[in-house]
Amino acid sequence: MKFNWFLIAVSIIMCIILIGVQIIRVYPSLGVEIPEDPYQGEPLLPFRSLIKRGSITLDVIGQYKPHAVMLFKNGERFLLVEQFPVTIKLMDGDVLEVWVLEELPGAALITKTASDNIKLKFSRTSIPLEKGLHRIAKVFIKN
Repeated sequence: MKFNWFLIAVSIIMCIILIGVQIIRVYPSLGVEIPEDPYQGEPLLPFRSLIKRGSITLDVIGQYKPHAVMLFKNGERFLLVEQFPVTIKLMDGDVLEVWVLEELPGAALITKTASDNIKLKFSRTSIPLEKGLHRIAKVFIKN
């Protein structure tokens, strides 16, 4: 008999919790400000994106031998360079690296141009093409 009262009390507590959860689900933004919507609720069109993009052009000063440099974007192989200049499309937060397969004495990699909305955090402005992996830059998009 005492056990029945215990089960009734537990079921009442569970019903109260269920009602509380349902109320919280209906009104989740109590005390939270709704952010501004620049698109005013319109669906995004195929040509629009919330991700900011840009591009940079890399070039070499000095003599370049084809297939001596491989570009990495975010730690993954991106492009085995046949000839320079090379234009690369980038997004916010991308990290560019260069892996020099064959040392090219006297040659250096530079950033020729960058689109207006891109800000680069360089490790060096020109990278000598010595054998090994070198960081070119990290990409930040201007607001």
